Amino acid sequence: MNDKQLQDFVSYLIKNRHNVFSHTDDDGEISIKKISSGKDFVLCPKRPLYSFKKFFLPPCQKMMEFSGDTTTLNRSPNVKIVLLGLHFYDLKALTLINQVYNKDPHFQKKLRNAIVIGQSPVPAELEDYQKFEKEVLEHLKFDIFLEAKSHDKQKSFRIFTGSEDGQRLLDGFGYRDYENIEYVGPVPKKGLGPINSMLIEKVKKSCGSKIWKELSKKCTDCGKCTIVCPTCFCFKIKDEIKKDEIVRSREWDSCFYEEFSEIAGGHKFLDSTEKRIYNYYDHKFVRIPEEYEMPGCVSCGRCTEVCPAGIDLRENLKRILEEN
Repeated sequence: MNDKQLQDFVSYLIKNRHNVFSHTDDDGEISIKKISSGKDFVLCPKRPLYSFKKFFLPPCQKMMEFSGDTTTLNRSPNVKIVLLGLHFYDLKALTLINQVYNKDPHFQKKLRNAIVIGQSPVPAELEDYQKFEKEVLEHLKFDIFLEAKSHDKQKSFRIFTGSEDGQRLLDGFGYRDYENIEYVGPVPKKGLGPINSMLIEKVKKSCGSKIWKELSKKCTDCGKCTIVCPTCFCFKIKDEIKKDEIVRSREWDSCFYEEFSEIAGGHKFLDSTEKRIYNYYDHKFVRIPEEYEMPGCVSCGRCTEVCPAGIDLRENLKRILEEN
């Protein structure tokens, strides 16, 4: 598929699905916006600061209503959307969150109503397609995947499908030069791999060590890292009392907020910045891998980019591996 065909395909999606969201480049700032034409589509190798997470887990989501003895689950309309250009790390994040919210009706409904189109992180021609398919794509949730390849005069894209919905869209458009990838589950046969397995033990061993004391003097507890992180999924429940009913919603929450771990009686399990920042790393690199056999971090670098204190997660992980 060449550039012109890709633009025509995006126009086809807009015509048939209406709500199409893609990266847009506004003077160098990459954001996610609804587009109205295939010409507005930007297949950008640079990732946006905010991920596509909000489309599946809104910052504030109505869940149910209580009126008298009746409980009504929120029945939002079936809004069909297309999400264009998810990078590897956001596809990995979506795959993880799908495991976490596997039985959540609100998340699963939004996932069913979405067409997810991923892209390779940079335009590159892979030498070993078979290895690429078996070790990467078959463990990611997507409907269509665009692998960009560089040529002297124009770009072209190798097309993969990961679902029947993706195949139907391409067939309807009249494009059949694609390869289907069967999703075999989120966990590769090799499991977490040596580095992630080592991190589990190293982060556990680091509890109480000086790195957390030093980081606690820098960290401002602002929670920005958790807001931009595509794999952070913690929330709080809010009940709004109206005249004749109670509306229950869930809202994004952050383990860096002081009230996050507060329980009845006012006790806080995470009562210091040192405990909160260790908890963040422990959740990403110990508890999530142990529960889901997947890393809780996809290496997108957003947390480091937004940190006002200049805390670099990768540098901290290197130090943990070296010192423990």
